[in-house]
Amino acid sequence: AVGDLDVASTRAAIDSAFGSWASRAPYTRVPRPALPAKAERLLLSTPDKQNAVLLVRETIPLNNKDAEYPALLMANYILGSGTGSRLWKRIREAEGLSYGVGASISWNRFEPNSTWQTYAIYAPQNRAKVESAFNEVVSAALKDGYTPTELKEGVASLLGYRRLDRAQDAVLAQQIAENLFLGQTFAREAEVDALIGRLTLEQVNAALRK
Repeated sequence: AVGDLDVASTRAAIDSAFGSWASRAPYTRVPRPALPAKAERLLLSTPDKQNAVLLVRETIPLNNKDAEYPALLMANYILGSGTGSRLWKRIREAEGLSYGVGASISWNRFEPNSTWQTYAIYAPQNRAKVESAFNEVVSAALKDGYTPTELKEGVASLLGYRRLDRAQDAVLAQQIAENLFLGQTFAREAEVDALIGRLTLEQVNAALRK
């Protein structure tokens, strides 16, 4: 009952504030195509700070509708998502070089223009060691690929994470709003879950290398 009251009062406030508002121009989404960028290394000195942050960014010419979407989700999950990932195990656990390390992909819903980003938080004097460990982890994944065990455990973990994510009210509300905007339903999430469950090691390794 309290929830119903909150919804009713919120809707009343929105109607009161914006009920008579009308846009003077129709909504048009601004396209965000991928633009060519040269590789750069930027060093920003912050001598007053105790910690440093390493960021690596790469443009991926895909969106979340591409056929390789589930495989690349899985490849990135094994590489840098969570405490079971290769980056975490090497840089955080094995060498104790970073307070936090991980990788994520910001998926574009429209154009083939997504962003892969990794980060590591560390003591400034350890920068060379962090960079070296990062490069070794990524190089090894590209060269040798992942193992059947990593894929099996990764699939179970990622599917569990996706289910847990959809159980959070804030995330669910955001996904509902996004589905309305995109003209799709949660059937797409079910489809992606099924595709993740059927991924092969060859698909995951190929997506990472590409």
